[in-house]
Parts: sequence; structure tokens; C-alpha cells
Amino acid sequence: MKNQKLFITLLLCIGLSSSVFAQRAIYTRNVSVVKRVPSTSALVVHGGINYHYYNGVYYKPYNGAFAVVVPPVGIHVNVLPVGYTTVLVGGRSYFYFDSTYYLEVQPNVYEVVAVPTSNKNNATAEILPKGAKVVVLNGKRYYKVDETYYEKQVSENGDITYKVVGKMQP
Repeated sequence: MKNQKLFITLLLCIGLSSSVFAQRAIYTRNVSVVKRVPSTSALVVHGGINYHYYNGVYYKPYNGAFAVVVPPVGIHVNVLPVGYTTVLVGGRSYFYFDSTYYLEVQPNVYEVVAVPTSNKNNATAEILPKGAKVVVLNGKRYYKVDETYYEKQVSENGDITYKVVGKMQP
């Protein structure tokens, strides 16, 4: 731990002399912190807090800088991040990117929503989000994307869907 602190201090000393380093995230206590947000980020106010949003990344003021944070459910943005995946769940189109689900609530207004789970609405996805990996838990095959698990289902006529199981502990 002492060596880690020394290493971080050394990196900070070296990095502060470099303007390139000032743009990179500094990791402290599992919090990613940047001095400045991208100049083209959008200011989004939610719950009285100013967030900056840029291509799927959310920044919140933190000790004179900005912490990269998980977006709160209910926050609205006008542009989806580049590389999002459309996932059909229960007949609705969700937009998925980096562990975050969005719903279009008005034209070009997207709301961050909770992960649709089968416990709430027997949600099924017609396609998996990009990056799904096969995981076997207790002898059962699941598809994992970030922390969300899906279970493949085949109907009597051969149609394949994926039941949204939600978050699980391995």
C-alpha cells in the first residue's frame, strides 16, 4: 500500500508537468477523476446536481475537479453514445451502452433507466447487446454483458430470445 501511494505521488509529480496528463483520468480510491471535462460535453442538471455528459460518460463535480460516475436513473440526455446497441425488451426498444440502458421518452430525449429484469416484467430481448460473453453458473449457460445476465430461450417454433435475468452473484 505504501509503495502504491509512493507510485501515485510520483506519477502525479511527473504528470503535473505535462498538459497531456492533465486530460487523463487519475484513479484514487476507485474514483476516476479528471481536471477538465471535454469541451463539447453537455451540461445536464438532475436532482439539483450539475452533470457533464460526453459520449456515454458522466462527470460530476468532485473536489475542484470532476469524477466519472454511473449515471443516475432518470437523467435525460439528447444524444446517445456512439456505439450503443438497440435491445428489444418486451416489445420496447432500449438503447444500451456501457452498463447503461436508455429509453427514448420524447424525440431525441433519452432517459437512463434501470436494467429491465424478469422479476419486474418477464423481460426478453430479441438480440443481445454487443460484447456478450458466455458464462456458466451452477451448470447453466448465461450471456453476460457488463453485470447483466441473459438466458437463451428457444420457442416451440425455433425463435430465439434472451430472458433478462438481471444482476447475479457468481
